[in-house]
Amino acid sequence: MPLEVRAISEEQFRGLGESWHDLLSHSAEDPLFMSWPWMFSWWETWAKVYDLQLLLLGAYDEDGELIGLAPLYLHDLNALGKFRIRRIHFIGNAWRIGPSVRTEYVGLISRKGKELLVSRMIASYLAAQQWDELVVCDTVMGGHEIFGQALCNEAGTSAFVRAETAGVCLDTERGFADWLSGLGQNTRLKLYNRRSIFEVHSGGSIEECQFTSEGYFDFFRGLNAFHQVRWGKPCFDQKAVQFHLRLLARLSPNQKPKLSILKAGSEPVSYLYDIQAGTKVYNLQAGYSEVFHKKLSLGTLHLGYAIEDAFSDAGIMHYDFLAGCGKNSFYKSRFKGKLVTFKTVEFVRSPWLKLAYRYQSWLPRRLKSRINRSLGL
Repeated sequence: MPLEVRAISEEQFRGLGESWHDLLSHSAEDPLFMSWPWMFSWWETWAKVYDLQLLLLGAYDEDGELIGLAPLYLHDLNALGKFRIRRIHFIGNAWRIGPSVRTEYVGLISRKGKELLVSRMIASYLAAQQWDELVVCDTVMGGHEIFGQALCNEAGTSAFVRAETAGVCLDTERGFADWLSGLGQNTRLKLYNRRSIFEVHSGGSIEECQFTSEGYFDFFRGLNAFHQVRWGKPCFDQKAVQFHLRLLARLSPNQKPKLSILKAGSEPVSYLYDIQAGTKVYNLQAGYSEVFHKKLSLGTLHLGYAIEDAFSDAGIMHYDFLAGCGKNSFYKSRFKGKLVTFKTVEFVRSPWLKLAYRYQSWLPRRLKSRINRSLGL
């Protein structure tokens, strides 16, 4: 069998978990966001809602072995109600389409040592298809460069960075006490030193969510309630809750839910939603009472317990705060982790869109953003 790329049907996608996991475990790609449980749960939740067309591509070597996956889909946009723009997206993000959950560390899945070959194979396949733009959301250095160069060579695309955001990833291989001593005094106070106020004076404790569908549902309901108070809206709408329930039911053996609740007596006062995948713990969401105690910042205190747990586990190497900032500041920087830059990159094939984006480079950022959002670009 020669080197080839095959389109994978939705029915095949449903049954691809084992092969997907095997490939991912032999790749350098993210073990949570690029995993089959995350990808298929996302597709099952939002594909019909947004009328998306699956473009899941598998790359196979001369022995018929799966060496790469491109989890893609197609979506048509009508700019100004007149001009059809055909976009290719990675499964996991609905950029400029509608709300969903955020998928980070996005990229092709390639068996180690085969990254260049897989990128060229996928790019060559895509060059024979009809499309105008390909969007890679929340990718990091190395997540799009090889594939982008292959797209440029095979399909004549130009790359435009459409957005950048920062995240923080903490190395947990050194000692917890050593890391704690390097924090600012105020951060250390909120994260660790005031535990006694919570534990002794408030009867505080930490417990895990029950790992059942009912336990998970109650957890998300409590998380949403605190988020509603702080932000004026729930962190997860009905579809997002559905996605996370599906995800948690499908986690693979190297993935573990870490949903914890701080309680004052029997009253829940803080929720923390983490998942461990491989050697990393991902901080996905948090919600907590802001009026519990004037000397306690429950969100930071809860993170302190989770981070200490990650430091104490020899199998965990990183605690990842992921992309985004807080309500009033980029609080994640206070934890002295490594800064991670996430980029949303658009590979443009259409000649008129290339001209439009190049012209926009002269416009003020806010005006450019306003124009693109009004047109759906």
